[in-house]
Amino acid sequence: MKVPLVYNTTTVAVAIGVIILSTAVLSYLSYHYTVGRENLVETSLVQSNINLAKQTVDRIEQKIVDNDRILYEMADVNEPSKWPAVVDAIKKADSNVDQVWFLRPDTGALLYPPYSASIANLWNAFRASFKVKELNLERIGIDQTHHLHRERPEHYFFASYVMKEDHRGAKVLVCFQMNNEKIIALLDKYLRDFQPSYYVSIVDYENNGVYLQPVSRSGKYYYEMRFPSTFYKWILQVLPRNYTEIEQNVRNQRRTDLFFIILSMILIFSSLGIIYVAGRRERQLAQLQEDFISHVSHELKTPLSLIRMFSEVLVAGKVKNDETKQEYFGIIHRESDRMSRLIENLLDFASLERDARGKHFEKTDIAQLVSQALEAYRHEIQQQGFQLTVVVAPDLPVTLADPNAVAMAFFNLLDNSVKYSGEKKEIVVRVLQSNGYIDLSVTDKGLGISLAEQQKIFDKFYRGSNAAVKMIRGSGIGLSITKRVAELHGGDVLVKSEPGAGSTFTLRIPIRKPPDLASGS
Repeated sequence: MKVPLVYNTTTVAVAIGVIILSTAVLSYLSYHYTVGRENLVETSLVQSNINLAKQTVDRIEQKIVDNDRILYEMADVNEPSKWPAVVDAIKKADSNVDQVWFLRPDTGALLYPPYSASIANLWNAFRASFKVKELNLERIGIDQTHHLHRERPEHYFFASYVMKEDHRGAKVLVCFQMNNEKIIALLDKYLRDFQPSYYVSIVDYENNGVYLQPVSRSGKYYYEMRFPSTFYKWILQVLPRNYTEIEQNVRNQRRTDLFFIILSMILIFSSLGIIYVAGRRERQLAQLQEDFISHVSHELKTPLSLIRMFSEVLVAGKVKNDETKQEYFGIIHRESDRMSRLIENLLDFASLERDARGKHFEKTDIAQLVSQALEAYRHEIQQQGFQLTVVVAPDLPVTLADPNAVAMAFFNLLDNSVKYSGEKKEIVVRVLQSNGYIDLSVTDKGLGISLAEQQKIFDKFYRGSNAAVKMIRGSGIGLSITKRVAELHGGDVLVKSEPGAGSTFTLRIPIRKPPDLASGS
């Protein structure tokens, strides 16, 4: 059982709407996924920088803490007589220590080394940064190492200090003043391996470079981290060296993904548009074919009905008057002739559609062909009250053409002018030469054609939308046949018309000689 396929406008509109909505949703999700993926890449890179900075800071701090443990173990406060040896051992032990100071925690007085002129400058510089009264030593537990980090106009100050007790219970504050150059060397040891891939720097709070030059903070993948307990006045800065390339790659990837999303949407919407236009065209063609069948059926039915009616009257012998008989014979002749022309048009149309190369080209005198055609048609149109004017240019050349096809096209133009002339029954036929063509034109002063319909009238089965046109019987294939004949000859059909002012149709046939045909031009 076959299920009939019914074209439903609402169903198609809903289907197209669903496709458009689905496409929009998929495009949004694709773009959202693209952006999310880019954000994930960016987040991963930033997180990588965070991990790198954190691990580096932790390693440097751990190194300082390990050094503090060594210094604590070496700083024996029980025997002051051994302090010189302890200080020498500490300085020799590659622990970044520049000076070791033994102080009284309550007053900050120097216990060792003994004060002398040779250490006066060092002592005064130390006291300028290490101010015991500001350290809240009463809150510091015994054997707990702490750090002091200060910024100075010329040099930074960094020291570790620990409160210790001797065997008598007396408290001694031991301070290990670090060497600035050794601290920078320590930083370089941990940071140099990152420099080929990263911009790395250590700066103070005013963004002055402590180790290497400050890094630009404008980069998207820039990250900085403060040292939490040791070099707490300094900040580690990290930025990938290829961050501009990374950002450009991300932008390019986004543009590429966006381009393909937009391209896919354009292709889908274009396909929908093409499908819609093709479907609409198919529906229009189907409607035109239905109209064509209806028109042809009507065109055939009317003359057949008249022929049957008047022939039955004549056969029955109901008409005794010879004049009436002749009138009926004339009607039968005209209607049969009209029906014959319609059938010939249909057969010619089918022939042209089936085999475009089946035409027979020969030397044709178009001016003579037009004259012969008008001789056969002149009496009929003059009986309808038309004034026919013929203008033929002298010395028109002979051209290669299919005389039957040209005659058929000319008859269609002339028949259209007769049918659509309205009350102004004037027709002008011109055969002229122009720029390598023979122009065969038919002009009337009839209904005319709007500019919007002047291209549609050459479509198969199309008939004008004018109400006056629809009242006139026709099949809608005459101009289509004329256009096809012109194309088969390498010519064209031109139309010049204005509603209410008439129309001029021009069949242009190129002038060709026998060698032109042989060469296939």
